[in-house]
Parts: sequence; C-alpha cells; structure tokens
Amino acid sequence: MSAVERFIEEMGLISQEGGDARIAGRIFGLLVVEGRELSLHQISERLGVSRASVSTNARRLAQRGVVRLTAHAGDRQDYYVLNNFPNVDMLGDLADRLIRNARDIQACVEPMRAENEAAARRVDDLSDAFEQSAQILQDWAIALRNGDKTFRKDHQ
Repeated sequence: MSAVERFIEEMGLISQEGGDARIAGRIFGLLVVEGRELSLHQISERLGVSRASVSTNARRLAQRGVVRLTAHAGDRQDYYVLNNFPNVDMLGDLADRLIRNARDIQACVEPMRAENEAAARRVDDLSDAFEQSAQILQDWAIALRNGDKTFRKDHQ
C-alpha cells in the first residue's frame, strides 16, 4: 500500500472512530491528497466504491461544510472540492463532540454526590476538562478562520 493510500485509509478509520462513515473519511482524505475537485465518478473509481455510496457520503460532507459541490456548464456530473477551511470545520466538530461528552458526564455528577462525594468531584473535574478543551478548540478555529497564525504560539 502506498503512503497516499495509507493516508486515505487512515482518514477513513479516523472518521469511523468518530462515529461517521468510513467512506466519508476516505473521500475527505482523497480530496486532501488530490488538492483539486473530483467528480463522483473519479472518487468512486479511485476508492473502489459505488457511486451511490460516494454520492451519499459526499452530500453529508457538504452538509457539514467540509466539502462543496461544484458544477461545470454543459457537464451533468457533480464535482466535489474541499472547502476553504476544512481543518477549521474539523476543529469545530471535535469541539462539539467534547461539549456533548461534557454534558453527558455532568449529568452523572449530581446523582453520584449522594453515593460518593469524592467520586462526584472527580467526575465534575473531568466534565470541566472536556468543556475547557472544547473552548480551546473553538477559540483556535475562530483564530484560524480569521487568519490569526499566532494563536498556537500564544497557547503552547
């Protein structure tokens, strides 16, 4: 397997691990590697999957703002290209996931207090860590979107 193929597959596994479809991650990885728009047919051929699967997952990526649909006059094919800020959108997705995790964890704190106060404090601290991490990711995404390259240096 070439390094490019390995990267594409790794993006698929990361997507799957995050609860999304593996093919969506592979499409994203392919578009990153290619650095240009690709038709549904080209994506399907390159990844060895059906056009229907590519179409469904590319539309999901477009709905999330990771890719965008493009068209050519006189050409009936759909083309997809990475959005200008896909890494920023990914940071936002990670932040959203962390916020959901923080809320789920926080819901356990109060009922736990009656059983074990010390455990409830530790769980509360964990929830806070998730929330703080989400805030850092959201701030970073905003800074990147605004072209602020110094954010990383300021927060190391």
